[in-house]
Amino acid sequence: SSSVWASGVSPIIIRVNTDEGISGLGEATTITWYFNETQEGMMKLLSAYEKLLAGEDPFNIVNAHRKMDLVTGEDAPGCHSARAAVDMALFDIIGKAQNRPVYEVLGGAYRTEFEMLTNLYEETPEEKARACQEYVKRGFRGLKIKVGDILLTEGWSIQNLKKEKEKLLAALEAVPPDVYIDADANQSWGNAKIVLNLVEELLQKKFYPNLSLEQPLHYLDIQGHSFLRKYSKVPIILDESVLSPEAMLQIAKNDAADRIVLKINRVGGFWQARKVIDICEAASIGVSIDTMPFTKLGDTAICHLAATIKDPYPVDAEGHLWFEDTPFKGGIEIKNGKAILPEKPGLGVELDEEKLKSMVKR
Repeated sequence: SSSVWASGVSPIIIRVNTDEGISGLGEATTITWYFNETQEGMMKLLSAYEKLLAGEDPFNIVNAHRKMDLVTGEDAPGCHSARAAVDMALFDIIGKAQNRPVYEVLGGAYRTEFEMLTNLYEETPEEKARACQEYVKRGFRGLKIKVGDILLTEGWSIQNLKKEKEKLLAALEAVPPDVYIDADANQSWGNAKIVLNLVEELLQKKFYPNLSLEQPLHYLDIQGHSFLRKYSKVPIILDESVLSPEAMLQIAKNDAADRIVLKINRVGGFWQARKVIDICEAASIGVSIDTMPFTKLGDTAICHLAATIKDPYPVDAEGHLWFEDTPFKGGIEIKNGKAILPEKPGLGVELDEEKLKSMVKR
């Protein structure tokens, strides 16, 4: 991977074989400092899953998750990257066996081409503005502006909050009003009343209809986010709070979000992700799909999931571009700021065995 992801990125590719000659691919990926998982830990979980799932029906997704519950309980807190990899591989098998893309196995597609979102980490307003303009020229329709890095590294203060606000204002002024600007505080803004005051100050001179505020408070502070959603003019997005379908239900019941960011490796695969989406769509809560950070295999998988969502928010499916190389053929194509799914059975990604051999470190 590139140096951007070098610290703590641990992707694992798995292949699930069947006795009928069909195999499925899955990806377990993590950033240790973010998901609190390690490659060694995921390997142990995958080994335990393998023992329990050997000889089981790959079409029985319910049974597969029930078996995996014996290792990592369904309601256990934390991330489920290893479980997501197995789930992904099983849906790949079903799609190949039925000669259907995974999005059809999941129920069908609203679209197979997706507008895209990128994350922007620039540290000064000038750099942020230039980066925003560059990505808009490339066709991107969503920009996630990181506005918590200074607060997370240097601590909360009025001065540091002002620096974050100045980066955000530079981004808002740099792009057309039909480009999504998601201001991602990564839980760093701390106090709901302070956040509300900051938003009111931000909008004092000009209203930005494309602005949303993502995860300003701690992931457990559902009440605080509910307060912000009620009193703030800016839509509230939750990301780290979306741990499971049960967590999503609490978010919906407490009117705590206008939109969520859904990470398939956090919730445990397509099976759980679709439950989260169903709750959101019933409650008119938008859903953005996010890489974190996948190779081309995982990014293709999340686009299959995005295809099943009614509202077309831009998809973050460019994690694979951070890797120097990966041993895959097929998968999504990035063109003019859009991600395009292939019309192939399963995930539409195959392992290039020769390339894999050449990449193995001996």
